[in-house]
Amino acid sequence: MQKNLFKLSWPIYVELLFFMMLGIADTLMLSQYSDLSVAAVGNAQRITNLFTVLLNVVAIGVGVVVAQYLGANKEKDAKSAIKSGLFTNVLVALVLVIILQIAATGLYALIRVDDSIYTDSITYFRITVIGLLFIAMTQASSAGFKSFGKTKLVMMIVGCVNILNVILNFFLIFGVGIAPELGVQGAAIASFISKGTAMVLVLIFLYVKLGIHPFFLKFAPLKNHFFKIIKIGVPSALEHFVYQFTQVVILSFLNTIGTFAVTTHVYIHNMTLPVLVFSLALAQGNMVIVGWNVGAFNYDQAFSRTITTLKKAIVVVLGVSVLMYLNAETILGIFTDNPEIISMGRNAMLIVIALEVGRLTNLVVIFSLRASGDVIFPVVIAIISMLGLTVGLSYVLGLRLELGLIGIMIGLASDECMRGILVFTRWLKRDWVGKQVAH
Repeated sequence: MQKNLFKLSWPIYVELLFFMMLGIADTLMLSQYSDLSVAAVGNAQRITNLFTVLLNVVAIGVGVVVAQYLGANKEKDAKSAIKSGLFTNVLVALVLVIILQIAATGLYALIRVDDSIYTDSITYFRITVIGLLFIAMTQASSAGFKSFGKTKLVMMIVGCVNILNVILNFFLIFGVGIAPELGVQGAAIASFISKGTAMVLVLIFLYVKLGIHPFFLKFAPLKNHFFKIIKIGVPSALEHFVYQFTQVVILSFLNTIGTFAVTTHVYIHNMTLPVLVFSLALAQGNMVIVGWNVGAFNYDQAFSRTITTLKKAIVVVLGVSVLMYLNAETILGIFTDNPEIISMGRNAMLIVIALEVGRLTNLVVIFSLRASGDVIFPVVIAIISMLGLTVGLSYVLGLRLELGLIGIMIGLASDECMRGILVFTRWLKRDWVGKQVAH
């Protein structure tokens, strides 16, 4: 099963870039439709992301448990763990879809969405929420493929689906040919169809490549793997949930500041996605290798692999972030010609440099801790740091001291850097040794 980090990570990078391009395609194409439609979709996506994290409970657990089983040469158990994850994630998604459809208006009231974008935003939300059923099966399957080292397969699936999404967006947003002009609703329908296609493809390849038929389940072995998956997944997903919760709070702050602040933040997020994706890809690739090594009790190799990955990645992220700041006006001009948004975004990009370096450290080390079975510590510091710095500092600087988006970006960067320092210290102390779940 041994592969080097580059061979594992570059397909993950392309896959994540394609996957996140599903959101960027909506934003970029809607920006040509109107800036208000971008703010509408930004609000809807932020709420959806908050609850999509719950599907990560299973996907994260599947990835770690399967990698550790493979490291211990227990391939049959690894495949059973994937099937257990698929079954569980579909049930979770079904419950989420029902709850979110019922609670949609209440959620929108909580984050104070402006009346000018309310109708478009909640329409987008209701359509894309149904797609959580598709995402549930795709996430669990993809986690299994990656742990088996089949990262190129996931990349190709997501790439094809992304192309489909762009084509559907073109026709349904602007009303090209016989297609109706649906604007935000068209973007939602395109996203829904694309995610459904991704689900069908991963299920087909799950059977073709790994011999796993997801529709024939034996519940006794699935139950055994379920608890191992949940032991890893619940704390890890709780950390993600706290993060997404704080992002929703930040969104309410941005809505209070104004629609331009929301739109600018969406554009900055999309600008920095290549850097974020790089960090995530390395973290996921490194996690698979650490999981294999921990499953085989090769703790020293797991330790050194993470340190080496982090050192090299910091150089790349720092360099790219500085270049993006120096060219911020040009990049922002791709999305909008509004001078107020461009000026606000250029100033915020300076803070993004520190934010991305902190986030890289945070991601690489936390994924390594997770792969080793050490999942409680990251959750504890996440709750303290995110609520204290992301929410607390952003509120004080952004709203009370009226620094606006700049104050909020300082709060976000402070949180990422603080958590990065804390988890890196944890890794150096080797408190994670001996915590694996797949024996």
